Amino acid sequence: MHSACLVQMPTRLDPSFDPRRTSHLSRMVEKWGVVPFSYLAQFAGDRYSYGYVGSEDFTMYPLLPPGTFLQVDETKNKVTQGMWRSEIERPIYFVEMRDGYTCSWCMLKGDSIVLQPHPLSPVQVRVLRHPQEAEVIGQVVGIALKLGDWRPVESLPDSKPDAKERVALN
Repeated sequence: MHSACLVQMPTRLDPSFDPRRTSHLSRMVEKWGVVPFSYLAQFAGDRYSYGYVGSEDFTMYPLLPPGTFLQVDETKNKVTQGMWRSEIERPIYFVEMRDGYTCSWCMLKGDSIVLQPHPLSPVQVRVLRHPQEAEVIGQVVGIALKLGDWRPVESLPDSKPDAKERVALN
């Protein structure tokens, strides 16, 4: 294979990696190996670290659904306050807590950090002592997510009844 098509990527993760939990992937990589896809070469550099949104972490859903891979700039580890024109412009931070990691919008209030989930998320706002209980690792600056794996709302068990069922209920 032509050397321009090879790139260093994680080839083995720590056995404790749990896909249900949000993780700091840079700390979970046990082995890097050479694999194809030269456009992924940036993953082997030192400038960024990487995270993964666990299958049970809906904090930033639907903006960052479970299973999203995160590129984190650890030089941007200070919470920026301000007004944002859209949810896309508002910085999302990768945060380490005592019991794991999460991604969220953040605000500092005194000696506390407010972890603000997406408004459509089922997750509640969390207020933790900063930096004792929660520390900002860095700002999420890139994402990779798989599209098309979500079922339509109508197929979910707790969905609203369809038109035929509504007629039958009346």
